[in-house]
Amino acid sequence: MRKIVKRSFIFVLLPLTLLAVVVACRVVMVAHTGFGMYSHLRNLLESGESIEGLPIDDVLSDGYLLSLFGDNPELVDRLKAVVDLGMASDPSLKLGSVSGMVVTYQKAGDGTIIDPAIYAIGGFPDPKSRRLGFHSSGYFRQEIDPDLWLTGNTIMNMMGRDIIIFCEQERSEEHMALLFDLLQGGIFSLAQRVVTTPLHYAIVFPNPKDLAPANLRNTLQTVIVRGEMSADEGRTETILVTRNARASMQTYIIFKDMATLARITFHDYFGGYIKEMDFGQMNDIWWAVEYVKLVDALNIMRDNVLVIARVEYDRVQNNVILKTIERAGRDLAMQKSYAVSGDLPWDFAFRNRESPSGGYWSAPHRWGDQWPLGDEGIPTPGSMAAAAERERIRAEQEAERERIRTEKESEREQRELERRQATPQDTASTLFSGSAT
Repeated sequence: MRKIVKRSFIFVLLPLTLLAVVVACRVVMVAHTGFGMYSHLRNLLESGESIEGLPIDDVLSDGYLLSLFGDNPELVDRLKAVVDLGMASDPSLKLGSVSGMVVTYQKAGDGTIIDPAIYAIGGFPDPKSRRLGFHSSGYFRQEIDPDLWLTGNTIMNMMGRDIIIFCEQERSEEHMALLFDLLQGGIFSLAQRVVTTPLHYAIVFPNPKDLAPANLRNTLQTVIVRGEMSADEGRTETILVTRNARASMQTYIIFKDMATLARITFHDYFGGYIKEMDFGQMNDIWWAVEYVKLVDALNIMRDNVLVIARVEYDRVQNNVILKTIERAGRDLAMQKSYAVSGDLPWDFAFRNRESPSGGYWSAPHRWGDQWPLGDEGIPTPGSMAAAAERERIRAEQEAERERIRTEKESEREQRELERRQATPQDTASTLFSGSAT
């Protein structure tokens, strides 16, 4: 009997030990990756180094654009046209380097590409340029962990000094106004553009090795984030191109564990869940709740040398993403104001409180899940349908209450009528009983 118990204990303990070893290895791998990235970026910041990027001729070449958007030849042709136009207007741009770029475009009703544009981030021959960064007392410094804030600040500092826009000539003022609005902490113009026509985008880091920690530096070759955002829904696909199948497996495991860590951060650290209180449910940190939903909806897969993560989201999660961009732009504006004119953050906020661009303390800004897309901001087909549905439900409830009130009133009148009709008969019966007596 003792041997049977001992063998059973060994058979149970052995799988648990192997499981614990696997979990421990994955935790160590994620911790090593996170600490390595933190140390690497901090060393770059303290040493004054920045991401070199790749020469602009290589990043915006026909072959590179074709490798990124080969499934959309019309888009490649339109992007080539705007790049050639920009290079012809300023030949000195050929001396610059690109550490990251954002490609945006929209589609007409017949599916043709309209308004293609490239926002190239990096270093260009402009001595007046200043680097951007999160302010030491800005929103992100107060809201997130100091280490995460330092990482974000490092990335913004290292990405480069300039943002160059390549677009069609008749659209240049519109894109410059949009970029200015974003860098001033305004998001309303981008939201209006999304509501008008769905916005397609692609964010490309052509040389991610400079950002990657040591154990991923020789693994990642290209990072691409592309997707589409419309008024009531959106989707995003992140593609990590690795060196080989073995490297993609390592990246896949680390990426999944980091997604789990992100969910724990939003759920537990920020309180991203609906609280059950004595007075009912409370959703006080609604943006963290939505980020938890985004992480839960994330679908991560591996295909040979590719690691792909896809997610789809709704209008409320669109608002979360837009507000994150808004807060980052607000922080950048505070940093720029302080660096250029010496204004303190609160001076900048007070001076900009009535800015038409829609600063954080200005009238157009709203907080909550219905801004900038929704009832508090720009009406969308989904928000208008939801409002109509709420009005229909309200009207039905009001009609039901009116029906119940009318029925009760009718019943009351009926009882009153019966009581009045019964009163003379009772009196006659009483008199007859008295006379008989």
